[in-house]
Amino acid sequence: MSNTKFISLTLGLAAGISISIAASQPIQAADIVYNPPSDITEWKNANRSRGVSRGVSRGPSRGVSRGACKSISKDFSLRVLVPGIGNTISEQPTLYWSISQALSAQFELTLKPIMPPGSFDFPEPLIDKTLHLSVNKGIQALSLVQHNAKLDINTQYEWSISLVCDSENPSINIFDSGTIKRVEPSNFLNGRIKGANERQLPYIYAENGVWYDALDTLSRLIQKDDNSLSTVRASLLKQGGLSDVDI
Repeated sequence: MSNTKFISLTLGLAAGISISIAASQPIQAADIVYNPPSDITEWKNANRSRGVSRGVSRGPSRGVSRGACKSISKDFSLRVLVPGIGNTISEQPTLYWSISQALSAQFELTLKPIMPPGSFDFPEPLIDKTLHLSVNKGIQALSLVQHNAKLDINTQYEWSISLVCDSENPSINIFDSGTIKRVEPSNFLNGRIKGANERQLPYIYAENGVWYDALDTLSRLIQKDDNSLSTVRASLLKQGGLSDVDI
């Protein structure tokens, strides 16, 4: 059984080149290929923010840990599962993150538009909430449906998840963040998707650079006890530079 905790789910489709896989074809981890979108030229080094105390160090810069942070291990890690920048075609996709140990604690979830350089607009965040979550070690899922948040096409957003160590001193909270962009699928790809079965979808999404949907469909299949796809998901994460996360 997977460690993924699903709070709510929704998924969408993507744009680009499609592939076809026979339903009876055995699936191996090496079969999945993630092609970063062509408009993301430096996707592996895309800007992302992380708390300085994300878990590698528990030195003086962390200050005094409080609450749930008192019990975290020395090598504690919290990661958002995206290679810096990732695409989706869903209006309300599911966001994935990973944590290295089970916790019952307060977390802060944020989602906000990224404005172009030089812009003086300061739009309100789509999500800025404190959540009390009880999570197991491993991969977690947060759906935008649950938070009534919808993404606009061709708009980039930054999202982050933070473990609240001290609500009065946010600088010691442990967090990670990534970027999501909703893109519009081509008519050709929409047609290919309609003819695919659920086990083919992750491969089509990954091949066409739609990170969030590839990860979402894989995780949903694994949640259905299809553990043969766990190695496929691990391969996808590795291609996204996330081979060190707890799954």
